[in-house]
Amino acid sequence: MPKERAAAFRYVRALWLSLREARPQVQLIFVLRFATAAALALLSGAAPGPAIVAGAAAWFLLTWAIYLVNGIGDIVEDRANGSARPIARGDLSPAAASRIACGLSVAGLAVAAAVSPLLVLLGAGQLLLGWAYSMGPAPLKRVTAQAVVAVVLAGLLTYAAGVVSAGGRPEKHLLLFPVMMALWMAVGGVTKDLSDVRGDRLAGRRTLPILLGERRARRVMALVAGAVAGGFVVLAADSPPTVRLASWLVLLGAVVLAWVVCTPAGRDDVFRRRWPYRIFMATQYIAHISVLLRFASA
Repeated sequence: MPKERAAAFRYVRALWLSLREARPQVQLIFVLRFATAAALALLSGAAPGPAIVAGAAAWFLLTWAIYLVNGIGDIVEDRANGSARPIARGDLSPAAASRIACGLSVAGLAVAAAVSPLLVLLGAGQLLLGWAYSMGPAPLKRVTAQAVVAVVLAGLLTYAAGVVSAGGRPEKHLLLFPVMMALWMAVGGVTKDLSDVRGDRLAGRRTLPILLGERRARRVMALVAGAVAGGFVVLAADSPPTVRLASWLVLLGAVVLAWVVCTPAGRDDVFRRRWPYRIFMATQYIAHISVLLRFASA
């Protein structure tokens, strides 16, 4: 009995460490993306049902697996950047993380199969994209343009999974909000590199700060954030109030982000270099939660 308890404890501990490795705050935003897409579909007349909950569970398992794979692929740069993630610290072995990722992938696809064949295809595409981003002879993460495209596609697949699980119909705001928020993810795809230059250079990654230098990279980040947010506001002008509000919230986040990246406020140390990414994340949370609150009050 003591041996069985010890084995069970090790398994639970490894599972907990794998969740920490997958960054719960990132997993939460993926759940919010899925839930927001489903909510927009329901606001458009789709009927609520258990498929939404099952689809969300499937997508959570799949993204958990993907970020575990990402942790395995990021060992070199994470250690160089002083990351506290479990794999980089040696608390969770790459072999154990691989086994857990495989189990999560199978479980996620199995749950997706109970929802619809289309959700299985979307989930398989997400897994393939996640692997291509982090692993293989030429991971997409090594080049900024490739990484940004992968990040945007991952967002679009997540929104599509939410709409499919809710049985939504194609409508403008069902496309506009997901597309613009997926493009907003491109902002995060570059801002997170500001605090990781040392490890990225060591790993041979060609991120924006490495290619352009930090000053010019920061200007590009401000321009991209402003362009995405400004475009969202313009295109949402004749959308439902829920989407219009979200667009203005994203624009506010873009203004704050641009101010931080273009002033000394976000440059002095590693903690402050993370501010642009934190502002990007906070903007995502606020925009998605605003839609969900509107849905809850409808």
